[in-house]
Amino acid sequence: MKPVFVDTSTIIAIGNSRDAFHAQAVRTVTALKQSQQILVTTDAVLLEFGNAFSPVNLRHVAVRMIEAVRASEKWQCIPADAALIERGFQKFKKMQDKDWGFVDCLSIVAANDLGGNEVFSADHHFEQAGFSILLKK
Repeated sequence: MKPVFVDTSTIIAIGNSRDAFHAQAVRTVTALKQSQQILVTTDAVLLEFGNAFSPVNLRHVAVRMIEAVRASEKWQCIPADAALIERGFQKFKKMQDKDWGFVDCLSIVAANDLGGNEVFSADHHFEQAGFSILLKK
């Protein structure tokens, strides 16, 4: 069973009970964990999530979620080292016809490295990159 890449939109949905994908994201993450699926994300995704939840009233959620991901045996966090950042940047430069952000490009590179075809995300940019996303309306 190939690991499943988890994008920022999913972590935001899990952490925000008012997010349109919250219930679906919680059900899916629970099912993936119960099936012994390894969940993979990157430092860049956690940075992006932390930035999204930086307001004082949300920061405790960010701290709790980031610590849980980093401590869990069911999660792997890929370091955003110089090589991954460079590969993400090369994709960012190359995809001039797409509205993909730098973290999106880095995430697409990391997801490609895992070799699977599913990404735990609501972000349609992954579909544009050839993946199937697990969060859909």
